Amino acid sequence: MSDPLKQTWLITGASSGLGKSLALEALAKGHAVLGTTREVQSAQQTFPEFEQNGGTWIALDPGSIDAYDQAVQISENYEIDVVVNNAGYAFIGGVEDTSEDEVRAQMEVNFYGPLRIIRALLPRIRAKRSGSIVLMSSGAGFIARPARGTYSASKFAIEAIHESLSHEVETFGIRVLIVEPGAFRTPFSSRIITPAQHQGNGGFSQGYQGTAVEQMVRGMSNSTEFMNLVKGDPRKAARAILTAVEGGHEYLRLPLGADCVMALENKIGSLQRDLDLTREMASSTSVED
Repeated sequence: MSDPLKQTWLITGASSGLGKSLALEALAKGHAVLGTTREVQSAQQTFPEFEQNGGTWIALDPGSIDAYDQAVQISENYEIDVVVNNAGYAFIGGVEDTSEDEVRAQMEVNFYGPLRIIRALLPRIRAKRSGSIVLMSSGAGFIARPARGTYSASKFAIEAIHESLSHEVETFGIRVLIVEPGAFRTPFSSRIITPAQHQGNGGFSQGYQGTAVEQMVRGMSNSTEFMNLVKGDPRKAARAILTAVEGGHEYLRLPLGADCVMALENKIGSLQRDLDLTREMASSTSVED
């Protein structure tokens, strides 16, 4: 079993956001960190402290079709203990306003990307019967708000994979952690994509003007206004994740941020309400003897 005080972490999308904060915290704790990014030269310029503190950049785009083969090669070159699937982006737009190509593009990165990495790295991690797999999901992974259907679909789906995986690999001493952050002070909001066919109208069609769709698209697209409302500290989030992984967490999901805790409580309450209202109907559908 690997020394929990000195492990090799692979973090996808390590050049910005929570991935960047997590990479720095892991390095500070003495771990070896492999950070993937689509453009190494750009990452070296914008995040020089990563290599200065001992990190190693690897060019990889999980959303590309050859990411699986690249990840297999990484697993042959390094003995990886902790995999963090962090790379991703958010598509914000009404269901009716979103094209099928835009849905597929979102799924390619947020769903197939992490899946490729997991499938490529698992054989060697499983063989040594220890390790951790961390999914950087979102509060959108358990609650689908207006104009976030496509983004939530990608997160709901990849969370399902990880939940199933947690049962499949438990026998091998591998732990799975699904991190569900709320809003944190990262560049996340500045990289949001909205429906291409409605760019001239702010990212939503005329039919949804004055609705919850417009409110969400405008609110998320205005990064300055959005960031003024954000309270999440990415360094504290990174430390919480490190604490969970190093401490051998006994839970599957880790919500982060007071806003995410509130959203999860609301979701649980909504599910309980639906169950209470339908329990009798649901229970009446069994075959009568």
